[in-house]
Parts: sequence; structure tokens; C-alpha cells
Amino acid sequence: MTADLQGSHRQFAFDYEPGEIRCRRGAVGDLGDLLAARDCDDALVVTGSNVGANHDVMDPVEAGLGGRLAGVFDETTPEKYLKTGLDAAERVRRDGIDALVAVGSGSSLDVAKVASALSTHDDLRAAAEGAVESGGVPVAEDGEPTPIVAVPTTLAGADLSVIAGVSLSLDPGSVDGEVPSGSVGDRRLMPAALVYDLALFETTPKGVLCASAMNGFDKAVECLYSPYRTPVTDGTAMRALSLMQSGFDTLPDDDMDEDDLYDAVAGVVVAQYGISTPEVYRASVIHAFGHGFSHDYDVHQGTVHGILAPHVLRYVFDEVDGRRGLLAEAFGVDDEVATDEDVAESVVGAVAGVSDDLELPDRLRELDGLAREDFPAVAAEIRDDGLMDAAPEGLDPTTEDVAAVLDDAW
Repeated sequence: MTADLQGSHRQFAFDYEPGEIRCRRGAVGDLGDLLAARDCDDALVVTGSNVGANHDVMDPVEAGLGGRLAGVFDETTPEKYLKTGLDAAERVRRDGIDALVAVGSGSSLDVAKVASALSTHDDLRAAAEGAVESGGVPVAEDGEPTPIVAVPTTLAGADLSVIAGVSLSLDPGSVDGEVPSGSVGDRRLMPAALVYDLALFETTPKGVLCASAMNGFDKAVECLYSPYRTPVTDGTAMRALSLMQSGFDTLPDDDMDEDDLYDAVAGVVVAQYGISTPEVYRASVIHAFGHGFSHDYDVHQGTVHGILAPHVLRYVFDEVDGRRGLLAEAFGVDDEVATDEDVAESVVGAVAGVSDDLELPDRLRELDGLAREDFPAVAAEIRDDGLMDAAPEGLDPTTEDVAAVLDDAW
């Protein structure tokens, strides 16, 4: 366990190799230099069709790449199909391309990681077919993944990560029913560089930007009570919460304040710092709740987080301490004379306030297609989510507990 308290001995270990981070307005102008510093002569841009058609995004990206632009692969979708990753990997192999530049949301970055992982194999299709059977995309032990440069346009915080999700289908059009989910994870899949250009976030639709920000925000919340926390992640998570709380209120504005936007973006960057390290992922129960709505409902994960995070935290605090004192300190609502219950309510109120600043809905009944009769099935999916294994110490929710939280949020 990578935690700061193990048995009777206080200790921690922290194994982390993040890519180079550049955060400022106009940062995509550095793309060519970043590739040159890594001996990459050219790169394939991996993105979705909407971003690929958005000149406000693609023009500066392509200008930043200059002569190192090998082409644009604009076929990623929110479903993140394995076939899409295979198609990208085959293009990289066919054209002898040195690197991938993932532009857009987490789905484009995940597809780029899938393509990068597949690129380590001699037979790309055989590796992809094996992934369908095994449930995970392998990275060859002796292989070198294609380097990735991440250029996010949302704030979900899926960037500083060694893992990715994927829908395990090589023929999505022929699938009748739900496509099984899989994953890829390897320390070599950490992006070699990450470029956070404030101008690109201004191009993102407000609903997507604000919902994604809530997802990024909850990564910092959960880092603090993760059983795999360390003093390093405590420090970054607390600073992240402070930055995001001060910066997020500008995100719904048509004309965002420059300083607040910088704080919001920097806060999400810091929130990710260390959340995804080799063999350890520090997201927890809030993210498990979000995953319960990811297959059957057309709703952004961040929107679900905005509704559920206060209710999930209230449940956590009813059962365990949940490091509420540190959370209260990060939000600036700590009070030496407050009771534990008062501290918990102050934290819950602060989190609800962030969701309100982002103008997200606050009740599950506002989600299209969701009925209370769905709660037993959703609760079972949430309880079975792998991130429930990373719940705070002493917390072991039952399916009935999960359903009760959903009911409170209705």
C-alpha cells in the first residue's frame, strides 16, 4: 500500500514520473519544440470530429506543430472503441509516424493511449483481438509505446495518468447491446508532455467545460481520503481545491476572467498530480458513483458528480472521518471549536457550492431517462465498481447504502 500510515509504522512511498507540463495562454505554440526535444520528427493529431472541425482549436495546434504535423485522425468518440485505437495505431505504423498529439477531451487521450499501447506489438490486430478476449489492452514488455503529447480542452483531469478506458469492440456497428469495458495501464503510457492552453478552454461548450471541471475537482477531494494517499498527494490535493474553488466561478461566464481561468486550469492540473501512479489510482467512491451512470444514461460524468458528490460525502462522513478536517482546511471552512458533525456539514456545503458555481443540476430527477425504479440496478453497478475497493478506511458500502444515497439525491 502506498499510504502514509502502514500498520504501526508511519511511512510512505511515491513512485511517479509525470510528463513535462506547460500551462499558459498560447502554450500550443510550443508543440513543435516539445516534439523536437524528444527526437520526434512528426506527429499524428488524435481528436474527435467536432474538435477536428473547430478552427479555433485546430488552427493554433497545427501552427504549433508546423512541419511536424503528419496528419489529423479525427475519429475518436465518447465510446472510445478499441477499433478506433487500432485504426490510429495502424496509421502510425503505415506512415512511420513518431508521436501522437491527443487534442480534446479524455476520450481522445484514452484512444491515443490505446493506440500507443498497441504500437508496442508487431501484429497490431492480433494484439487488439487478444484485448477483446482478455479485457485489457497489453503493452509489450520489450516494446516502446508511441510517445503522446496531451492537449486537453476539458477539465476532467484524465491527462496526468498512466491508465485509460476502452470499449472492447473491433466492430461496433455489429454489436447488439452493451459493449464490454476494458482498460489499459502502464507507466510508459504517461504522456511525455502536457500542454494546457487557456485559449483552447475558451472554445469548449460551457456545459461540457463546467461538467468536466466538477469531475476534475472530485479527483482532489478523493485524493485526500484515499487509502493510497501520501503527504505529496495531500499537499497537491489541498492546493488544487483552493485554486479550483477560487477559479471555477468564472467558467460559466461567456467572457471568463483571465486570472480565474488560470486558477481553474492550474487547479485541475494540480488535482491530477499523483492521482494515477503505477499500480495505484487514488479516485474513490464519488467516481464509482459516477461510473454507475456511464453506460445506460446520456449524461456527462461531471454532471452526475455535481449532483451526487455532496450526498456521497455526507454518507462517508456519517460512517468514517473521511479526513474532513483536511478538507475543511482546504476549503477555508475549518473551525477549531466546531464539532465533527459541523465540520462535515461545512465541507458538504463547500462542495455543493462549487457545483452551484458551475451551474450544474442538483437533483437526480433532472437527468433525462432516469427513474427511481432504476436505482436498484444502478446501485448494484456502483457497488461492483472497482473504485469501491479504494474507499476510505473503514467504509464498506452495501448496495442498500448506495441506493439510499441515490434516493437522498433524487
